[in-house]
Amino acid sequence: MAKLCRIENAIGEERAAIIDHKRDIEYFVRRWSGRDIARKGEVFSARVLRIDKDLMAAFVDMGCGENGLLRFAMSNNAPRLVEGAMVRVEVLRQAEIDKGPLVRFIEPSKADRPTKEKSISLRQAISARYPGIKFEDSLVNGIDEAAETEIALQGGGYIYIEHTRAGTMIDVDTGTGQKSAVGIASAREIARQIRKRGIGGLILVDFPNFRKRKIRADVWQTFKDGFNGDLDHPKIAPFSRFGTVEMTRTRRGPSIAQIMMGKDGEPTTETIALRGLRRLTKEANVDGGARLVLQVPSAAYKWLEADIIGWRKAMAARIGERFRVVSGAVIDVYKDET
Repeated sequence: MAKLCRIENAIGEERAAIIDHKRDIEYFVRRWSGRDIARKGEVFSARVLRIDKDLMAAFVDMGCGENGLLRFAMSNNAPRLVEGAMVRVEVLRQAEIDKGPLVRFIEPSKADRPTKEKSISLRQAISARYPGIKFEDSLVNGIDEAAETEIALQGGGYIYIEHTRAGTMIDVDTGTGQKSAVGIASAREIARQIRKRGIGGLILVDFPNFRKRKIRADVWQTFKDGFNGDLDHPKIAPFSRFGTVEMTRTRRGPSIAQIMMGKDGEPTTETIALRGLRRLTKEANVDGGARLVLQVPSAAYKWLEADIIGWRKAMAARIGERFRVVSGAVIDVYKDET
């Protein structure tokens, strides 16, 4: 069981890395822009909007974000619900892209409008996942790499990771590497990346076509062993006749890539803007007295100027009011000579 969590409160987001045997095994990211997201363990007073008898469920207005789905089979103690009724619910599964949160009934609510009654901080969520874990305030630098779609393997070969609506597709390219060696290395690395990135749901891995049965068995076992100690209940099927391995893993929310990247596979405007703020914070800590200029691409500049998350006041409190933001081709920080 992991015993250490490094956690970083950056401007615009909170980052955490779970450490086991001196290696990062899981990453978490919570952005200020997602403060209204319903997260696992949180409690809401919600209004029943619609009963769907075909789904055997009710849709509930939680006062923020997507409507929740309350399945009757998961709420054995629920009374006969009617549209408009107020109920207290607990989030079982966090909202994801195009999917509202899954909730369970607790009891009728006396509230007159939907509202959040209990929040779960990132530290609390991690403490519940890893009881007794120790927290260390520190930089968490591996997050950006955990959103990349291409991973080079030592000794040759590449891994490509792509999210789709149906599931996550992972392809292994042997490149110039030796097929069996790439197979073992990729099996080990794919398991590590799935855990680090928080990838859940249906996952399909397309390994190279191994002719020898022993190599195929060794690759599969290496892949399975990579999930030892995983708390998200992976279920791994044998190799198919086409050389692929299917697996499922409990979703605990959107993956790192789904948080940081757009549907086109490129960093979102918010991601680019927050990278700029991290760079500004770093440079300000290095040069404690200089007035600084943060340059970011046009879309990120407009996002920062709108200041929908209140970053400017937070940055001023952290490094002082000695910065300004301009639009440019790339992210850069330099001294203000004006």
